[in-house]
Amino acid sequence: MCLLCLARLALTAQDTPLRLRVDVPLVSVDVGVLDSIGRPLTNLTQEEFSVFEDGQEREIKNFSAVETPYHMLALFDCTGSTREAWPFLLKSLNSFVTTLRTQDRIGVLAFGAGTNVVLNWTSRGAEPLNVQMRMPSPLCDQTDFYGALASAAAKMRDVAGRKGVIVFTDGVHGGIPAQPTKIGGVTLMRFVDPSEDRGFLTVRRTIERSETVFYFIAVNTDLSPSNVDAAGLMPGTQFTPLSLFNLQQVRSRMEQIALVSGGRVVYSQRNSDTGVLFEQIVRELGTSYSLGFTPTARLDGNYHRIEIRVRGRGMQVRQSRDGYYAR
Repeated sequence: MCLLCLARLALTAQDTPLRLRVDVPLVSVDVGVLDSIGRPLTNLTQEEFSVFEDGQEREIKNFSAVETPYHMLALFDCTGSTREAWPFLLKSLNSFVTTLRTQDRIGVLAFGAGTNVVLNWTSRGAEPLNVQMRMPSPLCDQTDFYGALASAAAKMRDVAGRKGVIVFTDGVHGGIPAQPTKIGGVTLMRFVDPSEDRGFLTVRRTIERSETVFYFIAVNTDLSPSNVDAAGLMPGTQFTPLSLFNLQQVRSRMEQIALVSGGRVVYSQRNSDTGVLFEQIVRELGTSYSLGFTPTARLDGNYHRIEIRVRGRGMQVRQSRDGYYAR
């Protein structure tokens, strides 16, 4: 049994997820603005922003200030490859939720073979939340990674306003197609490129068309190989060029999901890093504005650049994305 104990879920945030929508006339981008010495500016008005698409100015149709409420869904991988990181994960979660504001809401899903609701949408009350959840072991025995991402996107579909998902995972799962490859006369299985993975392309398209930003707290990746147990990727070995290749393929999938949604991936070199990484995301979300404009481009499949400008000198602008694919 996997015991998930979420202590001190006191919500107080100031954050706003970065989002992009490309399947409807309105395109949304979340933007953070810093002054010349790196301090966030949180009291700007719509009149101080300008939006450009492919160098042409567009009219701002929607504007949401930093104080606008948002929903944040925490999606946690409870399978064996991440289980040793759960104590740090719980600490990270507690650090994250204590930054949420009274007007914001948080939900928690655990995933393995399916998804399980740990905490339904909840706002901060007078007392800190103390949620305990005993996970049925069959849930954590396998990983339906694509299904979990699709479930999170579906859960967010009917949520109005700002919304985002933070996924804590290593991204490894049995749903990635592999093809035989001969190395030194030995036939081994190597993961296919994301462009050849139909399941991945389907979930990527679903997320690309949603209004939900996906962030990843990635552990046990090829960027932190000392934490990786690669035996499942190449039986009988701890680390090989093939296992590294497979892990790169896994990482590429997370990076693409983050890219098309306007989020990003942060990598943990040690499990104890996760609290710091959550805090980094919180700081970014907490000072963001949302801008929406109607693009002139048709669904031509091409990439169109977005630039946000702010009045005044020395301003640093952080966009959720620098462009979008019109498809």
